Amino acid sequence: MRTLLFFALPREAAAFLMLQTAELVAIRQESVPAEIGNARRYQMGTNEVWVTGMGAVNADRVGRVGLEKFRPERVITAGVAGALDPAHQIGDVFHDLDPGLEIESLLQSAGSRPGRILLSDRIAVTQAEKAALRASTGADLVEMESAVLRELAKAKGIPSATIRSVSDAATGDLPLDFNQFLNVDRQLNPWKLGLGILGRPSSIPALIALGRQTSLATNRLATVLHAVIQ
Repeated sequence: MRTLLFFALPREAAAFLMLQTAELVAIRQESVPAEIGNARRYQMGTNEVWVTGMGAVNADRVGRVGLEKFRPERVITAGVAGALDPAHQIGDVFHDLDPGLEIESLLQSAGSRPGRILLSDRIAVTQAEKAALRASTGADLVEMESAVLRELAKAKGIPSATIRSVSDAATGDLPLDFNQFLNVDRQLNPWKLGLGILGRPSSIPALIALGRQTSLATNRLATVLHAVIQ
């Protein structure tokens, strides 16, 4: 089945792409239309991966082009997310499926669990913010792209799924308010981020820890996605 996988960031996709060995599928990065800027596109046999950039605006802009150009039979949106339920641990994988996708057993065998995944227009930074979102919505995770991409797929009659892994727990704050370092395209501005870190050098150990958590989350996500795609 021709599958189009969307990730927001290259780091979220990297672990999954590394599992696609030359013996299994051919991978190559292809050019993308100029109107979607820095988005990345990879071909894996009969499937493709598109990296959209962060946030709803980028997801909508790149998603429309990806669906029109590739014309998939199913769509999977994937990446990391913040936990809203204090019981969820770093690396836990959750999914939300359209009824037309018969991959529930594959997902659960690979270690993923059903969950409610909330769309937000900003990064949830503090424990208090996550707790408020949990109380008002009952969602398990929060992220910034999947619902937009799945609405685009639904409009074309394409079944879709969201598969996300926990990179930061509900019980703590992020080291920095990353919303302050986003540019007009909702991408992290490295210069602003660098200045933010210089202004708060005490955040560096926590940033290193967050990097390790993200690596664990993307590796576990990659294992689940690999099982589903195969």
